[in-house]
Amino acid sequence: MELNKKIRVLLVSDSPGHATGYYVVGKGLREAGIEVILGGFQIPPQIVKSAVQEDVDFIGYRIMDGAPEILVPRLVELLKERSIRDIQIIVGGIIPPPIVPTLKGIGIEGIFTPGTKISDIVDYVRSHFDAGTSG
Repeated sequence: MELNKKIRVLLVSDSPGHATGYYVVGKGLREAGIEVILGGFQIPPQIVKSAVQEDVDFIGYRIMDGAPEILVPRLVELLKERSIRDIQIIVGGIIPPPIVPTLKGIGIEGIFTPGTKISDIVDYVRSHFDAGTSG
């Protein structure tokens, strides 16, 4: 890991609507000194392509309308197919409680639902970046 490397996060969403939280999280991360790339609405193959092009440490996937139990495993699968292991995925939005164990089972630790404090997201990103699991 480079000294003083800035953390880079690609924020994407499953739909173009319900964007307030997406922008609030992006602003909060930026204010905390984290570089944010707003990718907008993308499907998993596009997300992987964008993440590689932007050389990010994290993908922040905001899910409001889609099926997290389908979209997130597909994203994980595509990253594995390309042997990409240094990009972490964090998920936010409407994640039904019964789906959380499924996401955790495929390695998604950062799951943030409505009402999560921005500081909690920032702390998670920083601690997982600092742990050397990214970058």
